[in-house]
Amino acid sequence: MPKIDFINLETSESPREILEHDFPRLGKLPFRGGWGYDQATACIIDKNDPSVPKNLPFDGVGLEYLFSEYRNYEELIIFRPEGEKYAGIKRELSRQSLKKIGTLVYDVLEFEIQAFREEDFFKLKAKYEGPDGIRNPRFDKEAHHALHNSLLCTATREYWFDITSFYGTR
Repeated sequence: MPKIDFINLETSESPREILEHDFPRLGKLPFRGGWGYDQATACIIDKNDPSVPKNLPFDGVGLEYLFSEYRNYEELIIFRPEGEKYAGIKRELSRQSLKKIGTLVYDVLEFEIQAFREEDFFKLKAKYEGPDGIRNPRFDKEAHHALHNSLLCTATREYWFDITSFYGTR
């Protein structure tokens, strides 16, 4: 399987600013810090951020998953030039670990990421949905599956979160 050609984001704007701009439906996000590639660039999830409703339970883990998903979109779609974008992005948690470093607590998530180069994704989709596709009795599912697997790109990525503000609280 080919590897996903990931880019690490280095931006003058904060991840919070970029995510709120690119995905306004997410609303205000309680993020500070960096893109979460390592301890030094960890995304800080701040339970005490003014954007957090005080009358609702705080879902810090849900915010970790949200951040990691949308960081993938930024890395694999938005920050890429035409012709180098990915599509059909999926991920699965492969490892999670808690790290206490000094007075800070980090949650480190590792995801297995799968995606297709955009042109391959649309080629597969056209073959599958086209006149000789899945609705055609002569459609070769095994051949299509083999093509799918040969074009699928994969990678493993880490996401670091400083969860000090909500670790051990309800």
